[in-house]
Amino acid sequence: MALRQYQNQPQPQNPTVPHTYPTPVKRKQIISKGEKMLLAVFVATCAILMVFIVQTHSEVRAVDVAIQQMERQIDTVNRDNTDLEIQVAELSSYERIWLKAKELGLTLNEKNVKVVSGE
Repeated sequence: MALRQYQNQPQPQNPTVPHTYPTPVKRKQIISKGEKMLLAVFVATCAILMVFIVQTHSEVRAVDVAIQQMERQIDTVNRDNTDLEIQVAELSSYERIWLKAKELGLTLNEKNVKVVSGE
């Protein structure tokens, strides 16, 4: 009961000081809307640049592979050309030509030989 009496007692009011509620403190945003927009544009630009870099790198790699294949083909053709030059040198020797002429029944007749000047 003592508790009820204490609760029912009127509170003394001070008529000179009105009761005011504290005004809510406006908190300043750490990042403003403009800064958020700039950040979004920066992130989008970085993403686009990264895509272009990856695309360019893949194109360079594809060209590099094509160059290597072309170099292999060039090496193969050079080897074939070297082998053919050796065969031409072997097949065009005077001894081989003379043996082929004898097999075909040809003889050397000095009376039928004509000398042509190299002019």
